[in-house]
Amino acid sequence: MKKLLLCCLFLPFWSLTLRAEPAELLTDHPLAGTLWHVGEKRQASPEELFAAAAEARWILLGEKHDNAEHHRIQAEVVGAVGERERRPALVWEMAQPEHDAVLKAATAEQVDGLGDAIQWEQRGWPSWPEYQPIAEQALKYGMTMAAGDAPPAVRRNLGKGGSLDADTAADIGWSRDYNDDQRRRLMELLALSHCGMLPEKVLPAMADVQRLRDAWIAKVMRDEGAEDGAILIAGAEHVRRDRGVPWHLLPLEDEMLALAAVEVVRDVADPEAYPSFDPEQFDYVWFTARVDEKDPCEAFRKSST
Repeated sequence: MKKLLLCCLFLPFWSLTLRAEPAELLTDHPLAGTLWHVGEKRQASPEELFAAAAEARWILLGEKHDNAEHHRIQAEVVGAVGERERRPALVWEMAQPEHDAVLKAATAEQVDGLGDAIQWEQRGWPSWPEYQPIAEQALKYGMTMAAGDAPPAVRRNLGKGGSLDADTAADIGWSRDYNDDQRRRLMELLALSHCGMLPEKVLPAMADVQRLRDAWIAKVMRDEGAEDGAILIAGAEHVRRDRGVPWHLLPLEDEMLALAAVEVVRDVADPEAYPSFDPEQFDYVWFTARVDEKDPCEAFRKSST
């Protein structure tokens, strides 16, 4: 089951180009379409989630990148927050600092071409039209959009074993490191999500890159959300409370809501059997149908040959 849930969690390290597809598999699964309050182990209504999101300063919406239903859910939450007269900044994991000015200047009339303007699909992300409704909701309610990701050159340098310059390190709070258990679990997940094909020696640097990206996103959220908070659109691994962006936003956890959209797994109808159903990771989990049941490792092996 873990392998089925791990595909696309770490897109920046993959050489694949993803496509967002309709979630048409297992639509009759008993969990498909259900929303759960994880801490209380009970089903919740979308209205409850929307109200809770509108009260949170930091709203983190996690996705599986290639599932179009996840982007529809994210757009719905963004719109619900806007309807309640909140104007948080909308921060994109998928955009880099060079795209920030374009995002900030975007208007509703330009949203169709926004993907091309920031080279969305050219950089390997799924089809922009699948994400476009999120931007439309943000612009409809006057939310500022911002690029969340760290500069590629900084990520590459760190991934090769380099270090951050002193100013950058201080700016993103780099001195706050994972404890041994956090680092071990992240490296185990990185190894598993790359199908055991990575040399063990590269895992510590990859874990540092993940920490860099989360710390950078957290700084952008604090900066852009100084007035009315921020909403993050990102892969589910980035929005988990135990070591993702929320961990870098501490001590602001009481002002935070983390939602993960999660694909159902065939013959697994107990929500507590899913690794994401963990109150240390997420506040809410929204189960959806699947895009496919392909072995992600098969695609990864082909891309590596």
